[in-house]
Amino acid sequence: MLRQRIEILGDDLLVVAEEYGLFEDSRRRVDLLALDRKGTLVVIELKRTDDGGHMELQSLRYAAMVSTMTVGHLVSTYADANGVDVQEARSAIAGLVEEPLDELPDHVRIILVSADFSTEITSTVIWLNGTYNTDISCYRIVPYRLGAEVLLDLQQIIPLPEAKDFQIQQRQKGAATAAVRSGQGGRDYTRYDLTIEEQTLTRMSKQAAVKTAIQELHRAGVSLAQIKSVTQENRWVAVHPAVGETVEDAFRREYPSRSPNHLWYDLGISEGDTTWVIPRFGGPAHRTNTRRACWAGRATTCASPPTSRYPPATTVPNATSAWPS
Repeated sequence: MLRQRIEILGDDLLVVAEEYGLFEDSRRRVDLLALDRKGTLVVIELKRTDDGGHMELQSLRYAAMVSTMTVGHLVSTYADANGVDVQEARSAIAGLVEEPLDELPDHVRIILVSADFSTEITSTVIWLNGTYNTDISCYRIVPYRLGAEVLLDLQQIIPLPEAKDFQIQQRQKGAATAAVRSGQGGRDYTRYDLTIEEQTLTRMSKQAAVKTAIQELHRAGVSLAQIKSVTQENRWVAVHPAVGETVEDAFRREYPSRSPNHLWYDLGISEGDTTWVIPRFGGPAHRTNTRRACWAGRATTCASPPTSRYPPATTVPNATSAWPS
């Protein structure tokens, strides 16, 4: 029932699979595995008990197990679970996420749904969210039957709706602070504004900003040699798709020993029968030389994102209970 009404838990969710259990050496199954608009996996655990059992512990196990899922695995899982081909699965996922999905974050959201929750569960969830920056929500749900209809009474109890945005900001600040202090990459929540001629694209991730800048530089007539010179030339890989063959399939055919993950196959930069592919840019080791990129674009400008720890971004021009007894 909940799968067909998933929007009651949030209008940003897409159900990937029900009773997902493709875990190596484990028979456990996630009640519902979903994806949100930010490209984050969401584990949804359901209970009919009045106290929730030990669902918070179960969900943490499931979150850890799905955290290793790749984008390719996500696509194939959605296709198998929903009876569609891979291309339709890719389209469904692309239609949901706010930005191109190059990889899935390690962070996994958890949603717990039960007839009620014990103090042990609520205390544990509040402690985990506050101390370890987990993203766990609790919903109390009670179905009622009214004639031939089943009505759902849903209440979000953690976090309280009026405090949700504040708690999200707290988690993001904590994660960013921890990353700065440790000198390690964690997930980057920095957002960049990219100006292309008279148009400004706002709040873009670093990945999306760099990718769009490269595409727009090429579209504006900047030579491929100049673009390569400011984006680490040895990262560019030449592939030669046959008629009817996708760029990704051509890469797999020509470079069978290389991992096909975390690459931009849709840059749209070609010369003759050669199409260029590059790994996504991420982390301090993969920063683009923005000063040289601005020089290469000549008419381009550079602007820093608000409060960022990264270099400036390159910018280019009557009811009864219905619970089963």
